[in-house]
Parts: sequence; structure tokens; C-alpha cells
Amino acid sequence: MHYLGLISLYLSCAFTLLALYAGTRPEAARHKLARRASSLSVAAVVISTLALVAAFVTSDFRLAYVARNSARSLSLIYKVSGLWAGQSGSLLLWLFIMSLFTIAVQKSRGLREVGLDVPVNVVINSVRLLFMLLLVFVISPFEVLQNPPYNGSGLNPMLQSLGMVVHPPLLFLGFSGFAVPFAVTVAQLWAGGRFDAWLELSRPWALFAWLFLTAGIVTGGQWAYNELGWGGYWAWDPVENASLFPWLTGTALVLTLQLSKGYPGRKVWSYILIVLSFALTIFATFLTRGGVLDSVHAFSGGPLGPIFMAVLAAILIFASALAYWRRGAFRGDGHGQVGFHGLLGWGVQGGVVLLLLLLAGVLFGTMFPLLSRAVVGREIVLDESFFNQVTVPLFLVLFALMALSPVLAKGGRGLRPLLRAAGIPVLLGALTGLYVYVAAGGGLAVSAAFAIAALGLAAHLGSLVWPGEKGFKLGSTAVHVGVLLMLVGVAGSSVFTDEIFISVEPGEVFHFGEYQVGYTGLTTRYGVDRYTVSTTLSLARNGTSVGELASAKTFWENRTQPSTKVGVFSTIKEDLYLNLAGWEGQAAQLHLERFALVSWIWFGAWLAYFGAALSLFRLASVGKLHKQVKARWQRTS
Repeated sequence: MHYLGLISLYLSCAFTLLALYAGTRPEAARHKLARRASSLSVAAVVISTLALVAAFVTSDFRLAYVARNSARSLSLIYKVSGLWAGQSGSLLLWLFIMSLFTIAVQKSRGLREVGLDVPVNVVINSVRLLFMLLLVFVISPFEVLQNPPYNGSGLNPMLQSLGMVVHPPLLFLGFSGFAVPFAVTVAQLWAGGRFDAWLELSRPWALFAWLFLTAGIVTGGQWAYNELGWGGYWAWDPVENASLFPWLTGTALVLTLQLSKGYPGRKVWSYILIVLSFALTIFATFLTRGGVLDSVHAFSGGPLGPIFMAVLAAILIFASALAYWRRGAFRGDGHGQVGFHGLLGWGVQGGVVLLLLLLAGVLFGTMFPLLSRAVVGREIVLDESFFNQVTVPLFLVLFALMALSPVLAKGGRGLRPLLRAAGIPVLLGALTGLYVYVAAGGGLAVSAAFAIAALGLAAHLGSLVWPGEKGFKLGSTAVHVGVLLMLVGVAGSSVFTDEIFISVEPGEVFHFGEYQVGYTGLTTRYGVDRYTVSTTLSLARNGTSVGELASAKTFWENRTQPSTKVGVFSTIKEDLYLNLAGWEGQAAQLHLERFALVSWIWFGAWLAYFGAALSLFRLASVGKLHKQVKARWQRTS
């Protein structure tokens, strides 16, 4: 597997160089060669990736990377996910996913018929070549051990979860997806000419990237909630923030691309956001792999950090120089028919500004340890309270604009339709906020969050079902409603909480909230390289059994710290969260927490995925975009 994987990487480098050479030549025959060379390069990357997967599946510990991240006792799914458990394997996975985008670009009907697939792949292949060179010469996953062990070190227990099986691939799909709008933009501006459909061509790719990056961030939060045992899903950790940076600019990009052709500033802002979204995926990689900031999610420091920082600088300099060189392409930005009514257009622009302010605030807080080290000689880490104080007001205003978007869409029809559309939603929002503040004891920010969510849900659902009203498209409505449900879940789970620490004996029953909790004792199970102590609590409400709640601690032979499996009992109203804190004989110390409305976060996320997928399917299936782009290309060629 060592030779097959390494030779395939060398071949992929050679084919990529050939594709780059042929793709930059003007002859049509050269473009055919570029497509074939790109396909062969992708095939070589696929073979290299499969070779490493096969090494994991067969427990080939001659490879140092496999020995560090696998063991014979691992189940098959975790042997496969060991591929992205370390530095070099995760880079290979990212290269693999980016290679699939190369094929997708070649098969794209819209790009192929206007002759942009080859220039776009020139840009993507340049990025792929960087990854290949790193994997061949800097941090190879195919390094061979002189004296391979019989068994490997095993996979980090925190990574042995379904969350970590899906979380990194989803993130890399999002990161790779943002490379395509960047490549489309660079290719079109480099070519010059009057053809300016790069925004329409970029829109489905940007939406695809946003969808999968969103899913990656949410699944990361679910993993933290279920595996780390601290009862939260977002801690403003530097690596968490690193994935949030391109999401913020990507969200702003998706909003900007929805503005119709000719909207003031659409070209300029779209270009800035496309460049930022792609550049921030590289910056996220720098933070994750550079070792410059402490994080439970980060890889150890190494040579990759400075390399990715240099690449980031090169991207920003190149994009700035290209924009200046082709500044004529942005002229006339702001003339033509405006598709959105004035109020909604202003709302979209306001949302973009708020997203960029959020980016600035979170970026400042994340990098503050480095700034303080440079200024005062020591690192000062800003805690969660700083990020909450900076972001909560901005997020509330952003959500308020989103909640009012169906109302703002009617702003061009006069004051009376506007007031009629706003009346019931505003009333429901005000009543909800007042109830949360007075009766439920929520603070001002939480009450505002519930009021905004109620207003938005009423406005969006009303736009769909109210007779005679033309509402938002179903996909956009589903995304907005899903995000508003997530807002309810985040607000509720952050404020409406309760907890107890209790020591119990077998057979003891105690009360927690409205639940009667029964403890029967501890169970110990022994494995090849571990032993596990667990307990299962019975849950009853009003004397009726409603379920069970289990938690365990596993002690590993070759690791100093045990791993914790928390128990979660979830309802639409609340989650019960159990952590087995300790024991003495059969007496157990339990930490029970109660978080309101957590399930609303996960359900809202799935609704947002559905809405984004529906919008993406609509863009891909109706053929309207393709016809418009092709017609404009024929007029300007």
C-alpha cells in the first residue's frame, strides 16, 4: 500500500502539471488534453486515498500514520475514519474531495458550454497541486516504519463517534465548495471581455458550499455536546471560530448573489465575499494546523502553518491585483433593473454588513492572544463572555432583519400592504417576548430572541398560506424558519437550565425537575485494551416510565485520561444530560443537568438543510440559469 499510495501521488502531481500546462494554452486540442490530464490526476488521487483506507482496514502498521491512528480492535467504521484523524490523512481527504470538484466542474453543463470548465480547473488544479506537493514532500501519510508494531496506538477515544465520522468530510466539502466560485471569478476576470455571468455561475456552487459547511459546523456542535461531557455545543474555541469565519462570509455571499443583476454594488461585494470566503478556508487551515493558538481541536504545530500563511498572503495579493487590473469589469455596477423591492434590498445589504461586523468581532477575539503577546509580551485569552457581548446584539439584529424579510418584500407595494403584512407577526412577537420576560423569567436578550423568532415564524408561514399573498420561495422560507428554530433552541438552552450533583446508592430514587430518577447500580465490562464502568438510570414522570439515561467512563490501557460517554434523554421541551462523575463501590456520584429546547437546534438545522437543498435542486433542475448564461455568452462572444 505504501508504494501504491505514494506512486499515485507522484502520478497525480505529473498529470496535474500537464493539465495546468495544457489548460493555459489557447488551442482547443490542448483543452481536450487538459481535461484528460485532470481526469487522470483525479483517478490517481482516488487510488492513493483508497490505498491509505485499505491500509487502515487491513491494519497495516508498517505505515506510521496507520500505527498512530488505528488498532486491530477498532470497528471498521472507525478504521476508515482514522483516515482523517491526523494531519496528513485529513489533507489527503481534502485533496480527494477537491479532486471530485474538479470532475464536477468538467461535467458542469453551464461551465462546459461557455468554455470555462478548463480555465476554472486551472485555478482549482493549482490549489490541488499545492496539496499534492505537501503530501509528497512535507507531511506524507505513507511514511514507513523500520520496526512496525504488532498493534497500533489506537484512535483517540473522543474521535470514536459517529459525529467525528461525518464532521470533517462535511467541513471539507464546504471548504472545497468555496474554491469553485473563486476559480470561476478568477478565470472570468483573467480572460476579460464583456461576459459577466460569473455571478450567476457562482451562485449554485456557493449555495452548495454553504449547505455543507453549515452541516459540518452543526455536526461538530452535536459531537461536542454528546462526547465532550461539558453540556455545551459551542465554546468559542479558536478552531470552532476558524470554521465560523468562512461561514459568515459565505452566508453574506449567498445573500448578495440573490440580489438581481444590476443591483448597486452587487459585483464588487460579490467579488470581495468570494475571495474572502475562499481565503478564510485557508486561514482556518492555518489556525488548525499552525499551532499558533491553543485548542482542544487543533493539530500540533509543524511546517504547515507557515506554508498556509504564505499561501493566504499570496491569494489576497493576487486577488487584489486582479481586481485592480480588471477594474473595468466592475464599471456599471448599479445600473439596470433592481429585482428586490427597495426595503428588502436594504435589508439584505444590512445583513451583509452585520455578518462582516460579526466576522471582525470574532476574528479580533480569536487572535487577541497573539496581539497581546506582541504588545504586552504575554498571551491574554478572551473568554466566552467577550464573544457573547460582541456577537449577541449583532446576531439579534441580523435575525430581526431575517425575520422581517417577508414583510420587507412587500415594501414596494405601498404602506398599507406593508403594515398589513407586519401587523400580526409584530403582535405575536411582542406578546411572546413579554411572556418570556415576565412569566418565564428570561432576560432582555433571551426575551428579544424569542420575540424575534415568533415574529419571523409568523411572517414566513403567513407569506406561504395567507390568501392572495405572494410569499418567499419554499427553499428560502425553510432555511429562514430552520434558523429561527435554532435561535429558539440556542436561547432556551443557554438560559433555562438546571443541574444537581448527587451521590446515590443502588435502589435509590430521587427527583429532578418533574422526573423520578431511579439508580440500580454500576456495571463493569472488560475489553482487550480497556474497561468500562457504566450506569443506567430509569426515568419516570407522574409514576409512568418514560425512558432510560445511561452514562459510562472508559479507562484505556495506553492512555492516562478516561473517556466519558454522557447520557442524553431528549424531548421537544428539554434534554436531560447525565455524566457519571465518580463512584466508590456501588455508590455513584452523578451530575445531572437539564437544558431547555436543545432538540430545536438540531431540528431547525435539518429544516435549513432541506431548504438549502431544495433551492439548490431548483437551480440545477429548471435549466433557467443555464439558458440565461448561454444566451448572454452568445451575445457577447
